[in-house]
Amino acid sequence: MKKIQKVNKSRPVPAKKRKPKFRLGTFILVAFVATVFTTSGWQLYQLQHQVNGKIAQLEVEKEGLLAEKSDLESEIVKLNTPSYVEQLAREQLGLVRKGEIMISPKKQ
Repeated sequence: MKKIQKVNKSRPVPAKKRKPKFRLGTFILVAFVATVFTTSGWQLYQLQHQVNGKIAQLEVEKEGLLAEKSDLESEIVKLNTPSYVEQLAREQLGLVRKGEIMISPKKQ
């Protein structure tokens, strides 16, 4: 026959105090994860910096193109007037009206 031991319920059984063990595998895993997060964060920061620089460059280029567009639209409006077309024909092509004589300065 087996003896049945009675457990004293009035006094709790003290639990064994465990010393925390230094686990090399856990340390290596935590160090690896921290390294991955750090390098990924740094790469994202650099990429964001490059993108912001490119955006600023494109904004400057956009402003230049909008100014050029405005100049070209005003040139189109001028070219639709007969007086401006006549002025260009006289200046660039040397055309004259009937009865006019073209006088050009002497070249030195």
